[in-house]
Amino acid sequence: MKTYSGGRDIIAMLKQVRATIKKYNMLSPGDRVLTGVSGGPDSVALVHILTAVASDLGIEIYIAHLNHCFRGQDAVDDAEFVRQLASKLQLQAVIESRDVSRFIAENRLSKQEGSREVRYSFFKETAKKFACNKIATGHNANDQAETILNNFLRGSGAAGLGGIPPVRNGYIIRPLIEVSRKEIERYCTQNELFPRTDKSNLKNIYTRNRIRLELIPYLETEYNSNLVDTLVRTGEIFRDEEEYLQAEAKRFWEKVVEKEGHGEVVFLTNLFLAAPKAIQKRLIRRAWAALTGSVHNLGYLHITNAIEVIRSAQTGSSMDLPGGIVLIKSYEMFSLSCDSSRTLPEDASQSEYSYQLKIPGITFIPETGDAIEVSIESNISEPGPGYGVNEVFIDMDLVTLPLTVRNRRPGDWFKPFGFDGTKKLKKFLIDCKVSRTDRQLLPVVVSDEVNIVWVAGLRADRRWLVNSGTQRILRLKLMRNLQKQN
Repeated sequence: MKTYSGGRDIIAMLKQVRATIKKYNMLSPGDRVLTGVSGGPDSVALVHILTAVASDLGIEIYIAHLNHCFRGQDAVDDAEFVRQLASKLQLQAVIESRDVSRFIAENRLSKQEGSREVRYSFFKETAKKFACNKIATGHNANDQAETILNNFLRGSGAAGLGGIPPVRNGYIIRPLIEVSRKEIERYCTQNELFPRTDKSNLKNIYTRNRIRLELIPYLETEYNSNLVDTLVRTGEIFRDEEEYLQAEAKRFWEKVVEKEGHGEVVFLTNLFLAAPKAIQKRLIRRAWAALTGSVHNLGYLHITNAIEVIRSAQTGSSMDLPGGIVLIKSYEMFSLSCDSSRTLPEDASQSEYSYQLKIPGITFIPETGDAIEVSIESNISEPGPGYGVNEVFIDMDLVTLPLTVRNRRPGDWFKPFGFDGTKKLKKFLIDCKVSRTDRQLLPVVVSDEVNIVWVAGLRADRRWLVNSGTQRILRLKLMRNLQKQN
């Protein structure tokens, strides 16, 4: 079926919208849908169509309108138009005004960025008020074509060339995304809806408007009369391929990321460089987005320069990325970090640490931010070697005091509880999938400096655990991520 025939009557229009809703699984019976209505043709047609199909689909429709306070009396008249439309359609509506110009100035955003942020914040608040689980916007096929062309001219990758997602984050839906602007205007005329016109959309002072008013009509006249159809199909192809590549990037992420958290992502360099280039770029972007909470402002050159540093620069090299992120290259790893003063954990972990445990008492470990608490017990609730990963009960008379907590040393071995025989500590940690960085810092409690009593947070040595003949008990507890108390 041709998506944008232009001669479709009202019934065919409703059929197309319902097909789009089904195709992208936008709505289900019982959904409560907040519809953003500006007063223009797209949003007016949208709420009219959704109201027409609401009973059949088993959904409820609500209206939200925001006056951005940009256009004076015209904006006031838009709000009144929406109020009357809601009354005519017998729909509940929230109509508000917000000083978007002030928000833009305070947050140093462009007019488009600031408007969008305020608008969607208003939508989410209103959706919560009405207990709506979906938000519908009036983006149409022409909006999709304009977005794809705009992103192409800016040098966007596959994600940008996918255009506007028909469904975003599972709850923002665009039921008109496969309907052309001409069809929407015809629908409004046939149904005597008389939508408002935003005169700012007719000015060619913005790139987006020039694409709409000049570039697309020229390309349609001179090169492809079905340009909108073509671009929308192209966007769907790119979205499908981007979905696959993102899934592949996630799979590689689990292999090449050595450590994640605390404002830092650490990669294994060799595994990263062995990944396809398309995946490398997505891994960098994913790490940057995780650290900044944004998907914008990281450009093609930022990513390609970062990969070149990872591939060719000397150990210890670094580079700054937007959003206050710094890339640091080490011998076997590189990191993206929120704090330029930090170095890779593996660099800090090369120095050994060792502290005598306070018995009883709490011993702080500055290198990890953890602490070991030791107490002397006369009995435990359940006799035998029971313990959890962060707590263990030791026979005090089997070990040699004082006990020491230190990081691992070459040649360390122990007899882990639950295993037969002995095991090299390094091999045990690898089998437990402890990262190389964490292996260097992991607290190990030892007796006589060499006999491992407890690999804190993982496993105790079975030789020292309480038994039926135990008289005195040492209770060791790992306290994670503490700050040293003065």
